[in-house]
Amino acid sequence: MTRILACFSLFFFLVPVTWVHGPPPVKNTSQFINLQPIAFDSSDPERKRTGRLEFLAGWKMTSDNSDFGGISSMLLLPENRFFMLSDAGVLIGFTLDEDKDRAKRPFIAPLPDGPPKESEFGRQNWDAEAMLYDPESRKFWVGYERQHGIWRYSASFARKEVMHQPSAMQDWPLNGGAEAMLRLADGRYLVFSETADYSKGGTQALIFDSDPAEPGAKSTLFGYKAPKGYRVTDTALLPDGSALILHRRFTPLQGVSAILSIADTTEIAAGKVWTSRQIAKLKPPLKVDNMEALAVTVEDNGNSEDTIIWIASDDNFQAIQETILLKFRLLKGRKKPEQKKKTVKNEKAEANPGFSSF
Repeated sequence: MTRILACFSLFFFLVPVTWVHGPPPVKNTSQFINLQPIAFDSSDPERKRTGRLEFLAGWKMTSDNSDFGGISSMLLLPENRFFMLSDAGVLIGFTLDEDKDRAKRPFIAPLPDGPPKESEFGRQNWDAEAMLYDPESRKFWVGYERQHGIWRYSASFARKEVMHQPSAMQDWPLNGGAEAMLRLADGRYLVFSETADYSKGGTQALIFDSDPAEPGAKSTLFGYKAPKGYRVTDTALLPDGSALILHRRFTPLQGVSAILSIADTTEIAAGKVWTSRQIAKLKPPLKVDNMEALAVTVEDNGNSEDTIIWIASDDNFQAIQETILLKFRLLKGRKKPEQKKKTVKNEKAEANPGFSSF
């Protein structure tokens, strides 16, 4: 039975859903979001760890609102204020009250503007997959996978300011375009394709030295090599400036799994293949679904600061999948062993390189 359900759900992972010809169903506009605590491992309630992740809490999220679900990216602002974005271009916001398992001040509302519908009778398929935020200007960026474009919105998502369809993205596959974005500490922007092959290995990614939503923004190409069999779904910066990268995998026989890895952002270079190292894996019986959204925060534990990792899932708007939010503490890893410098006689050793409810 498990394999039958897995094969059936494969359709929803690979094929965009559209309405058939005829009027769409009447929408439920409820703004209530329910949070139900969940266990990390249903077969072993005492288990709290996988790799460098220590499980702290988790919730199954539900709402009667017709637009709820499909979470593809998220941001976390001060005071546990979440902003999640769905494939359909719908914003889901709430303040997380962890002690009472409540979503306070929730809202569910579409973006003020987005790409046009692809057909008269098709569903509004914006396929919004990636989101960035600048706390200084309070502006947001959204990456649209199918439209191969990047849009910038004003503070509080009040309006669209500008959009750009970079020429380097236009040959990316229809359902393999801009899946993740990352803004580096030095001001550069990275945009990752989900499935466009890179000639030297891995998949294509772009480096923008300026705002990628501005017409005329130039980019250079590089490659990113995900763990074998996995695809990148989201990225976030860690406090030390390295990149945290989320990947997913689905097979009919093994179901869903996810890998979290860390990569050195100083190793990114045009024309090169960037790699990462795995730090944790989520697979059954651990709680896992189609994990697509990632966020990083820092919490004061009294003696020091903990790096907190948040991961959320995309339920593809299907009843057989779930929208889950998981919270982890990032544990310290082993230090890399220091390499002994090679000494060669008479030679120097080489250096290693407007929603008001917001």
